[in-house]
Amino acid sequence: MLDGMQSVEPWIPPVSPDLASLAMEAADEAGLASLRAWPEIRKGGVSFGRLPPFLCWRGQRDGSWHLVLLQAREAGALVPGARTAPLPEGWLEALDLEALARPLARHPDFPGGASIHVVHLPGGETFRVRTHGQAAPDLVAEVLKRTSHIQIWHLAD
Repeated sequence: MLDGMQSVEPWIPPVSPDLASLAMEAADEAGLASLRAWPEIRKGGVSFGRLPPFLCWRGQRDGSWHLVLLQAREAGALVPGARTAPLPEGWLEALDLEALARPLARHPDFPGGASIHVVHLPGGETFRVRTHGQAAPDLVAEVLKRTSHIQIWHLAD
């Protein structure tokens, strides 16, 4: 790998372990009495609540795992069987990041845990991201570079 390049790859979540079980374990560990939503495996990605499935990419940076979640519609991808309706306005801000991220962060595919990055593409060469764990905008930008024709991405805000 060349200096400055990030090592990232698509991640298709395995059926086992069940994300609902991981969500319950994470909720117990956090001292939560109940959960309203948790991530689910659907159409080769991770879905959450009423949102279409996220495309998942993983990578390592400084020895730590990172999982980047992109909305397929925003990335210009079509997922067979996924709805074609626009995403709700303000979906990133309204997202219960903790409920989505806690079970994914503890998935056994990420020994030692993972930081979770949920990405919104408002347009052009900018992206917005909400992170559970360590920030890694350069790793997120590398995923975007690999999933689009745009080669230079900028963090909005």
